[in-house]
Amino acid sequence: MRIAIVTSVRNGNASRALPALLQNRQLDVAGVIVSAGVPTSRWGHWKRKAMKTWRIGLLGAMNGIRMRPWFADPGAEDIVSVCSRLGVPVIETEKTNSDPTRTALRDWDVDLALSLGNTYIGRKLYTIPRHGMINVHEEILPDFQGAQSIIWPIHEGQRETGFTIHQVDDQIDTGKILFKKRFPIDFCSTLQATVVKNLEICRTLIPPAVAFVCENYSAVERSGTTQMRLRSFTTPTYLQFLRMHRQNQKFWVEQQARRAEQQAFPQEELPQFRRASA
Repeated sequence: MRIAIVTSVRNGNASRALPALLQNRQLDVAGVIVSAGVPTSRWGHWKRKAMKTWRIGLLGAMNGIRMRPWFADPGAEDIVSVCSRLGVPVIETEKTNSDPTRTALRDWDVDLALSLGNTYIGRKLYTIPRHGMINVHEEILPDFQGAQSIIWPIHEGQRETGFTIHQVDDQIDTGKILFKKRFPIDFCSTLQATVVKNLEICRTLIPPAVAFVCENYSAVERSGTTQMRLRSFTTPTYLQFLRMHRQNQKFWVEQQARRAEQQAFPQEELPQFRRASA
């Protein structure tokens, strides 16, 4: 399987996944395309920003800017540096959906492209590879389409998070689901610490999963599940954020109580304890 990576995030899942892809002898990494993330239409970009601010309110927008560093990946190396160190061809472009990006995918003649850290991918781009393009969404689909990781499951009263690898189609996070991984949220005393800790867990699980899907693409594509367009999540309003904060505190206290109980009565000792009590 000949593959290529398309990313607009210099420090993220592309940096983490590339070494795992190179170690897989069934995969041939043609190269990496790094976009500077310049919007295709500046007018459309600012129009979407204005509409989003209208929906979530000024406080929500300001709080969203404050939260943005929570979702960064300081543990990931710069992707251009990774490519240089590992001898992988890299092309830098201004825009993801642009002629230079499309030309590179055509010239490399790839079977499958990986979207690792992008926003919208246009049809003229994702249809170039023979098998299209797949994307990693750092949340469970179809439950949390468009969602920022960790925070929305907490808002909805759930104690699980995870990630999904899916086919790219004309909408955002709606393509066929190829792989899904869930894990329990490890709660911390603050919402920020919970997000940072669980994103690190998630990001260590993603590289081998991406390599597995690429190596076994035909099989996972045949067994993949289609999804419908459901509720799309975005940056929370300030009231939604306050609910996330309260829910995180509640779940953290409950988690601490469970762990204290497990330390007092380890599982392997419970049967003996019950017999003695009887």
